[in-house]
Amino acid sequence: MKSFKARMRELTWFYRVNARIKCWQTKRSYRATLKRYSSMMSHSSDAPLANLRQAEWGLRRPRVFFMGTDEQQDKSGFVQALQRVADIEVFTREDGSWGQNDPAAYEVRRARNTQRLWMLISELAARGWIPDFLIAQTWGCLIEPEVFSRIRKAFGTLVINIAMDDRHQYWGRKVNGEWDGTFPLIPHLDLTLTAAPEAVDWYRKEGGEAIFFPEASDPEIFHPMPDLPKMHDVSFVGSRYGIREEIVTALREAGVQVTAYGSGWENGRISTEDVPRLFAQSRVVLGASAIGHCPDFVGLKLRDFDAPMSGSCYLTQHNADLCGLFDIGREIDTYHSAAGCIDRVRYLLEHDVAREMIAAAGHARAMREHTWDVRLRALFENCDVRPYEE
Repeated sequence: MKSFKARMRELTWFYRVNARIKCWQTKRSYRATLKRYSSMMSHSSDAPLANLRQAEWGLRRPRVFFMGTDEQQDKSGFVQALQRVADIEVFTREDGSWGQNDPAAYEVRRARNTQRLWMLISELAARGWIPDFLIAQTWGCLIEPEVFSRIRKAFGTLVINIAMDDRHQYWGRKVNGEWDGTFPLIPHLDLTLTAAPEAVDWYRKEGGEAIFFPEASDPEIFHPMPDLPKMHDVSFVGSRYGIREEIVTALREAGVQVTAYGSGWENGRISTEDVPRLFAQSRVVLGASAIGHCPDFVGLKLRDFDAPMSGSCYLTQHNADLCGLFDIGREIDTYHSAAGCIDRVRYLLEHDVAREMIAAAGHARAMREHTWDVRLRALFENCDVRPYEE
């Protein structure tokens, strides 16, 4: 039996109207946020985040407790890199399953996650393993923010939150008069790692601290596979909706073969383990930077780093954030519209040398600057911590 959501998708007019409303709401909230912070003064300084003694850190690796959300995403490179630079323990639910995505109702879920976090940290501390850092990817809808202050006070642990969706999830929604996005966490954190560069200013003006921390990739997972044939002209991974559907459909109607995986596509979802092979065997990996149902409101994605790391040519929707991370046109390529995407794909498929030069340059840049190891080492250095080198 089809879900209500699937049935509504079949009503084209309803789906389009609903998408436009959601886009308008998202962009209106973003504009209001920019307006709010345009006239506020910043309260933070450029002082180090922690005055830790280097002698301590020369004797052992940092201890990190990681509180993740989505197991497939967390283990697509981030956790593996964290294990290489620190000693880690991870958050699990009572049944041993990964992360905070408890299926229980809102208040029950928050209470369970909060109680579980406090219990796990307390048990580790009782055994003599006090975390130097608690790194989480969470929102007020998943945790009661005050627990972080409680942990900071009890154990001296630095609390860091990863915020990859601040352009549309900074506030979240109001529940019982309180926001449930990343905003309510601010008083209880030492640092926020945000993938939206403008959000650094938002956190600082609320009295918090933040740094720009774009996603990255793991070269042990995503890498060129020269022994395998390039089986796919264009590949795309992601759910079928909005501009993603528009772009893939336009390419196919123009005669371009696009292999698409994800909810709603004919191939269905692809396992996390199979994505690196798919990318490596694609002449062009297609991306879409759009946030939600907004065709002209964009943000950074994991694919922006996994695709170049795979050694294939990456073509994605234009996003100004990428301009400071890659040389557009030389290391990756971008498009502004469906017609522009068709033109670029045709060019790249017809010019093997140009395409492979972009692929090689993008891979080299990703290896130099956009690995999770690079990101994490920079993070620890920003906290005046030098991870122990064995």
